[in-house]
Amino acid sequence: MFGSELDFSGKTMLVTGSGRNIGRAIVLEFARRGANVVINTRSNEEEARAVEAEARGLGVGALVVMGEPADPAVVARLKEEAEAAFGRVDMYVSNAARRPYKDFWETTDEDWHYYLNQQLSASWYLAKAFAPAMRENGFGRIIHVNGPDGFSGGWTRVPHSTAKGGLRTLTKSLASGFGRYGITVNDINPGYTETIRDPATHPFLVGDENRRRVEDRIPIGRGTRLDELAFACAFLCSEPAMCITGSIIHVDGGMSMLG
Repeated sequence: MFGSELDFSGKTMLVTGSGRNIGRAIVLEFARRGANVVINTRSNEEEARAVEAEARGLGVGALVVMGEPADPAVVARLKEEAEAAFGRVDMYVSNAARRPYKDFWETTDEDWHYYLNQQLSASWYLAKAFAPAMRENGFGRIIHVNGPDGFSGGWTRVPHSTAKGGLRTLTKSLASGFGRYGITVNDINPGYTETIRDPATHPFLVGDENRRRVEDRIPIGRGTRLDELAFACAFLCSEPAMCITGSIIHVDGGMSMLG
């Protein structure tokens, strides 16, 4: 089961925010399945180069392009360098995200615009850059990494949550028009995962007691593993998943059922 259907040899996957955590796991999942990979991260080139070396060790082509996709010039460079290296980008995951920990009263106008641009405008720029070649080729896969805040809101991260909610609508809007060209657009909702986090932005997850409190609320009794998220992305990018578009795939151990 899922043999040749999950072989991406000859295709190219771009993942933003892929120097660590979820993005890194997705890059390596696709590299193991034969795809050339484009690694993008905001500032930590050492991490990006380590992922590049891991991917090349799996026998595929790998490229690092630094910078924030919230900047249209960075997205233009992603497109130019990826196409020069691999011909085109067949699939991408819009994953790059930073999360504030400020309530409404503390959040500035600068915060508002920064997080909207980083999480929502960046996904728009990626679609404008890469969807035309997907349409021409008759195949494309777009995945937006969403999260619980995009569905429930968040008092301590208002602009982030608003951007994620907008991302959900962008997913549905693009899916409604892209399907006729063989392009699917979906959201992945990770829920709680064990990743490298900044304690300043996730104080509620600091310490074993806080983590256990979260895990006790998850029906399967634990957080989502990174390989499970990465596999969900691989499935969504497969040919048999063509009929899945505009959807949310909750890879969260059942957390989304709890509201």
